[in-house]
Amino acid sequence: MRTLVRQLRSEDGQALIEGLLALGLVLLVVVVAVQAFAYAHARSVATAAAQDGARMAAVSGADAGVARADAVLHAAGGAGASLHASARVDVDEVTVRVVGSAPRLFPLSLLVPNVVASASLPLERYPQAEAAP
Repeated sequence: MRTLVRQLRSEDGQALIEGLLALGLVLLVVVVAVQAFAYAHARSVATAAAQDGARMAAVSGADAGVARADAVLHAAGGAGASLHASARVDVDEVTVRVVGSAPRLFPLSLLVPNVVASASLPLERYPQAEAAP
């Protein structure tokens, strides 16, 4: 009986230490989850901007497509702040690409990859006979 009493007395503060370690682990999991959601949201915004910019570029030209993609990124607020759009026109296709970084919770979050999204559409070209009114 005395040994049991001694063992119980020697465990003072152990529950507090275990609780603090568990709290630290829970906070780490929450921070990683929030960073993952921020990355997913930024990627979704980049994809939407690239698609909308490609639609506009197919009809009105590459500059209009980049302007539309930038407008979508600007409307997204903080998620689109560090994303930038560019357009490339090939012979029969236009591609709008959005590249940048997702918002970071901490400046030391080195494991967050860059966000890259692109969308391509064929250029709308009409025969000369149909182009004239």
